Amino acid sequence: MKTNSELNSGGAAMDGLDHLRDHLFAIWRGRSAIDGITPNGLWQFTPPPDDLIRQDIAPNPAAAATHLANWRDGLDSRTAPLHQAVLGALDLVHWQFAYKTSELENRFFDHYAFFELIGPTGHFRSHQCNVYFGYWGPHLFYPAHHHEAEEKYFVISGKAIFAAGGAAPKELGPTDETFHASWQPHWMTTGTKAVLTLILWRGAGLGDGPILCAK
Repeated sequence: MKTNSELNSGGAAMDGLDHLRDHLFAIWRGRSAIDGITPNGLWQFTPPPDDLIRQDIAPNPAAAATHLANWRDGLDSRTAPLHQAVLGALDLVHWQFAYKTSELENRFFDHYAFFELIGPTGHFRSHQCNVYFGYWGPHLFYPAHHHEAEEKYFVISGKAIFAAGGAAPKELGPTDETFHASWQPHWMTTGTKAVLTLILWRGAGLGDGPILCAK
């Protein structure tokens, strides 16, 4: 991984994105342990990328970010620091939607968004893996979709029921994780609570997005 001075050219002061990156890498490298994720979870799925280059990407707001910004209570003590690090970067991130408004109902886009912290088009460019943070509000159904890249979900806050083709549905909460193989259909349902997740991609297809599919 490049040093902070290399990532923040010209001696620029570190911002919320830099702090989020550093907090994540401390977990990833085992210097800040969270049960169930370090070192077995992140490191075994993919090692930390060492090709990061900070990109000048304009922020893109999303309604979901407003909901997330107000989510400061009821956090799990094990993952609260990572949750707070995400909140510290909210105004800087380029929020995205993986689907067209014609594909899903409008309410879905008011309570869902994600951003690519690390990846081919992320705030920190890398061609070794993708790192996303995703938010889904309460009472949402995230329909079946798939993608070429292999994927690991790690729940930071809240809970949701995760399901995938060939596997039984399971409710996951903070520090829980699940794996999706290449092109394996998977879907998610939230109940009374929202869910904030860390998402890692590895392998082929890092530059591609998810595609809606049958279960």
